[in-house]
Formats: sequence, structure tokens, C-alpha cells
Amino acid sequence: PAGFNLIAVANGNTDTDVTPILSWETATDPDGDTVSYDVYIDDTQNPSTLVAENITTTNYTLEERLSLVKKYYWKVIAKDSKGNSTTSTDTFSFTTRNLNIPTTPVTAHAQFSERFEHTTVVFDDKLWVIAGYGFTTDETNDVWSSTDGIHWVQATANAQFSERYNHTSVVYDNKIWMIGGVAVDDFNDVWSSTDGIHWVQATADAQFSKREGHSTVVFDNKMWVIGGLTSGNQNDVWYSTDGINWVQATANPQFSKRYDHTSVVFDNKIWVIGGYSNGSKLNDVWYSADGITWVMATEHAPFTPRDRHSTVVFDNKIWVIGGKSNNEQQKDIWYSSDGISWTQLADNSPFFKRYSHTNVVFKNKLWVIGGKDSNGYLNDIWASD
Repeated sequence: PAGFNLIAVANGNTDTDVTPILSWETATDPDGDTVSYDVYIDDTQNPSTLVAENITTTNYTLEERLSLVKKYYWKVIAKDSKGNSTTSTDTFSFTTRNLNIPTTPVTAHAQFSERFEHTTVVFDDKLWVIAGYGFTTDETNDVWSSTDGIHWVQATANAQFSERYNHTSVVYDNKIWMIGGVAVDDFNDVWSSTDGIHWVQATADAQFSKREGHSTVVFDNKMWVIGGLTSGNQNDVWYSTDGINWVQATANPQFSKRYDHTSVVFDNKIWVIGGYSNGSKLNDVWYSADGITWVMATEHAPFTPRDRHSTVVFDNKIWVIGGKSNNEQQKDIWYSSDGISWTQLADNSPFFKRYSHTNVVFKNKLWVIGGKDSNGYLNDIWASD
């Protein structure tokens, strides 16, 4: 085939969408053979990752989304039916956009009541909101689900577990799990459900002490419970493979005792971020490859010390959103690819300052659900991509 040029995405373009449409000139064949095209794109100057092959048109829309705020290079190879090939005259580059936050929520008022210190998980291709504390209902034990974040269905108004807030929830072993929390007293019970409607108690009294404001993750095919508040701050780390029997990984990890912190799994490690400890809010970041030995990634991240924030892994980055710093609600958004260096998203977040909200990743979007601000409790839903 004869030489040909790339057209779009234009070379050097910035703020490119994460699923861009690529186009190029037609490569004519002097023998009249049929020409097809292979598309290569990655983050090296001579891209070698094949993303589409044997295309008969001169454009292609990427099916798998690219990472945010990243420079990519792309080229096209034209092939004829005799096995001859020609590479596009140039290799183009572009940089993808940052997180796109809409100006309006998915819904300003979901069907479930306003609440904070609830939990949210993704299970059975749905969003699930579990229990929490609200102005009109105090602590609850209702469970709601949604396939789109707009329309919510009540799975149960009164789950088998008692009313509570500041608990944790994860998805593990094809079940939703609910752990601990507080109402009049703290809990250390563990419950699971295969449908969000019927809940089974794994244990009424786990080996770890009663607590709230702890964090829970799934790592190394185990559920982990980290820190929290009981008769004082805690920093013990526990794990279980069945929700019934819990093993203490360490009673005294390297990070200080704390509660209302967050934890995520990223880069094959458990991470602990911020929280409240001995009268002070924190902005330190810690990680562990085994739950036993912990390493400080940074003592003071650039975001203000905070608790009751939310943390989620999205787009191969850790994201920290909102929280409470020195009695002031926050709406800032920070992200990091290594837990050490953090970048603040441009301060254009349209949603209100909030804390004790939840974050999940669902249908390739980052969701913010409910919480509390200076005006009261919230049940709005936001989705960014």
C-alpha cells in the first residue's frame, strides 16, 4: 500500500476523551488489492500494543477506555492481501483528559432517606446502599439497590441485622458482608447475604472487639478488618476466610491507632489513609503487602488532615474525596498512582462539601453517594468518569 497520514486524534492534542475516535487517510494499493488496517496504541514512542486489526474502514473508536491524564502514542499499519504492509507516515501522540465531573447529580434525591455513615457496595451488577444514620430515621437497617443510580428499589426495610451506622461492607465469596458498627452500643457481629434481602449471621461475637469507624477490604482472598473505635482508638488488624473465624494479623502495626480512616487495595497492597487518632486528624498514608508489616508511604500527604473521607481505586489510581478537616467539610478530590505523590483535581467539583459519604466504582464511573454537609443529611447521587 502507498504511504498515508494520520488525521485524528491530532498530534499533540490534550484533553482527549478516554475512548477517542481515531481516523487516518486511505492507503491506496497500486495493484488494486484490498487494504485493511491494524491500530497500535500505548504509552511508548513506538507503540507496539495492537488494539484493533483487519479494519476495512479508515476510523476506529477505542472500545477499552484509556487511563486519565496520560500521554499515548498511536500509529496505523496498512496491509494488502499479499502480505505487504506500510506504516503511517507519522506516529501521533495525545494526552487524555482528567476526571469528568458533571454539573448536576444523577439524582438529587434518591428513594432512600437522607443518610451518612452508611455503606455502598457493587454486587450482582447493582449498587447497594446499606443502613446508616439519618435525620428522620436515626440509625437504620434498610437495604436498597439500583441498576443505574437513578431508580432505587428497597430490598428490605428491616434486615435481620439490627439498626446501625459507621459499619463496613464488602463483597466476598459471592456475598455482601456487613461488619460491626454502632447504635446504642458498638457491634462486632458479622452478617452476609446472597441477595441483599435475606441476611445470615456468621457470628454474633467476632474475635476482634466491638467497634465502629473501622475499615474493611478484601485482600489475598480474605476479609480484613483494620482499626476503629471501641473503648479507645484501635489499630489491630484481623482477617477471615469465612466471616466466622477471625485471626489477628497484628496487634500493633506501625501506624498509630485510629478510626474513621479509609482502606483500599491497590498495587497488591492494603492501604490505610488518614483518620482520627488521639485528638488529631491525620493525612498519613500507609501500605502493607501482608497485613502484618506496614510501611509509611508519606507522613503528610498534601491534602489537609481529615477523617470521614472516602477512598476508592479508579483508573489505576487511589482517589481521596471530601471528609472533615478541623470541623470544616471538604469537597476536594485528590489522586495518586503510588500513594506518595498526590495531585489535586482542579477545584471545580460541583457537589457540596461533605463527609461520611461513600464511593464505589460502577459501570466505569466513580460514584459519590449521600453523606452529610453543613445543612444536614444527603441522599444525592453523583457519577463521574
